[in-house]
Amino acid sequence: MARPGAVAARAAELSGRFAGLDMPGEAEMARLVSIRALIAAGRLAEAAAAAAASPAAHGAPLDVRLMRHLALAELAGAHGQRGRALRKVRSGLALVHSHRGRLGSLDMLTGVTALGADLAAYGLTTALAGGSARHVFAWSERCRAQAFRYRPPHAPEDEQTAEALAELRQLAQQMHADEAAGLRSPALRRRCLELEQLIRERGWQLPGVAAGVDLASIGAVEEALAADDSALVSLFTVGGALLALVLVRGRCHLHELSAYEPVAEAARRLAGDLNAQAGRNLRPAMKAVIEASAQRQLGVIEDAVLAPLSAGLAGARGIVLVPTMALSAVPWGLLPGLRGRPLVVAPSALVWLSARRAREPYVRDGASSVLVAGPDLDHAETEVEQLGAVHPKARRLRGGLATVSATLAALDGASFAHFAAHGHHERENVLFSRLDLADGPLMAYDLQRLGKAPGHVVLSACDVGQAVVRAGDELLGFTAALLYLGTSTVISSLTRVPDSVAEQVMMAYHRDVALGVGPADALAAASAGEPAATFVCFGAG
Repeated sequence: MARPGAVAARAAELSGRFAGLDMPGEAEMARLVSIRALIAAGRLAEAAAAAAASPAAHGAPLDVRLMRHLALAELAGAHGQRGRALRKVRSGLALVHSHRGRLGSLDMLTGVTALGADLAAYGLTTALAGGSARHVFAWSERCRAQAFRYRPPHAPEDEQTAEALAELRQLAQQMHADEAAGLRSPALRRRCLELEQLIRERGWQLPGVAAGVDLASIGAVEEALAADDSALVSLFTVGGALLALVLVRGRCHLHELSAYEPVAEAARRLAGDLNAQAGRNLRPAMKAVIEASAQRQLGVIEDAVLAPLSAGLAGARGIVLVPTMALSAVPWGLLPGLRGRPLVVAPSALVWLSARRAREPYVRDGASSVLVAGPDLDHAETEVEQLGAVHPKARRLRGGLATVSATLAALDGASFAHFAAHGHHERENVLFSRLDLADGPLMAYDLQRLGKAPGHVVLSACDVGQAVVRAGDELLGFTAALLYLGTSTVISSLTRVPDSVAEQVMMAYHRDVALGVGPADALAAASAGEPAATFVCFGAG
């Protein structure tokens, strides 16, 4: 690894060369890298002189302006001026916030966070050095899932996008039929990727619709937690360490748990084990090996995360959990210490609080509920029929009636929706994660066409609870798209679930919800005796 002094010299040289080529943005970025390297080398006087030699250029690209804020924050921190350092970080993050407000694409809303990731990380590290858990909580909320502070606008309805969507659905149907016949068509796949890119690029042109909502105050979060008799556990990583903030009974505690990577690896292995044992006729010996591995990974996660916090959480009835990075893929309800306990998972405390404020009680006789059965799923129509007895006035879409257009129309403003449909999580292009319907896929992208998000959505037959986690714990995926749009509660699975388990859990869940039981309580009770049930209550409980 190059020494900071050598990096400083090389970056200064590059700055001069870029300036000579009339590339001012690149020259300024290299100069700022040189300043940061001088700070790292402890040459603070030289760094301060270099920073003062060139005032901020207001017309500079956003990444350059953010780098300047970071350099000045690090310089202030190196001089022991923690308050000044945090002010520089806050002003830099305000630039990101202002820029994000002009964006209408969900893809870009989540992607822009990467520009301020280093700035946010430095602010959180500086707050940690101060020792105040409440201060750290405020900074952790500035550093995660900031795109949720904005409601993305409607997806464009222009002719080019509409034609691309229609062709994409048709090709997806053809690919599905080919795969069922054991055929593969690379040309079809390439064309689908081209169409997806075209649709994404059209979305990039959308303007932002409004200023983002303010961050949640710790007082408001604590008040809501007290009303629900719950505790909040917010996980985050700094310098390779996994830490937790626990808010319970008006107190905020900071815990250093363990190294992050071993727990992340356990989460990845757990997902593989759970997927391997679902929906397959395994030999007894292989089944035993996979089940033992899954229990081992759950033990690693339990020991690293839950065990150190258990004493503080003992008196709380429910748990609100804010995961981080790879831990977003953990079905937390499977942990022995959380089994049977009301549990809600949210990308941030703000998302949980906003969803909680927006939630409405289930109305048994409400006619704005919809039950959807997708194709090629043996139990889908039976499931919808059975649920129809629980929700007697719900609209039922089955067979050829369960089209994308009919489903979107029924979903728009629905109080409650249940999908028994195959789902597919597209890791490489998550806005096109989808549910299979009669005439093609309903994609996460399509949800942006809704005028009003449905209030409570259950996804019973797929693993579209998965998400791709970008810098700053920004989430993208089908479940995340519903939460972005304002759905207050989503029940979905993080891995494949055996059909028999899904049917049993879903029926028990719906019966309790229809009786007025809250989603988190209903899911905890329905899943308590099912070790293969990886359903999670996202958003509000």
